[in-house]
Amino acid sequence: MADVESISHSGICVHDLKEAEDFYCKVLGAETHSRVNFKTQDALRGRSIHTTLVLDDYLFAVMLSEDWMTIPDKKIIHGANRTRHAFCVPKARFATIIERLETHAVPFEGPKAHPEKGPFGESVYFRDPTGNFLEIIWRRDEDTPYNEVQALGHGGRGI
Repeated sequence: MADVESISHSGICVHDLKEAEDFYCKVLGAETHSRVNFKTQDALRGRSIHTTLVLDDYLFAVMLSEDWMTIPDKKIIHGANRTRHAFCVPKARFATIIERLETHAVPFEGPKAHPEKGPFGESVYFRDPTGNFLEIIWRRDEDTPYNEVQALGHGGRGI
């Protein structure tokens, strides 16, 4: 087994930071944590321009990508054989997420049920404004700590 304990944070490349921040905050309920390297001299030095967002206890960055980032056809929602970012919600809030997707006219696929013997209940699949594949899932074992987050003294919200 590796000595790595967990994923600390991740980054999602986007074409428009404001559009991405609005999407993740309004549709998924994220909160803005900080904006990094928004000064002209930072951009000229090639530093990563990004906004960090927090969903519950998870910190992630939406970062400005290169213009050449390829985007799959908009008709493809599920993202088979492609990278996707999956966010977990309690089963009780799953329907609320679907309502938010509908309210914001976000095309989605699902809900799709997973095999009963596995830990996953249902998923919905959709894309952010840049075209990144996203998934919202609830877990059958949501009351069991399967990857308890440890306070490390750094990261989002001081954890």
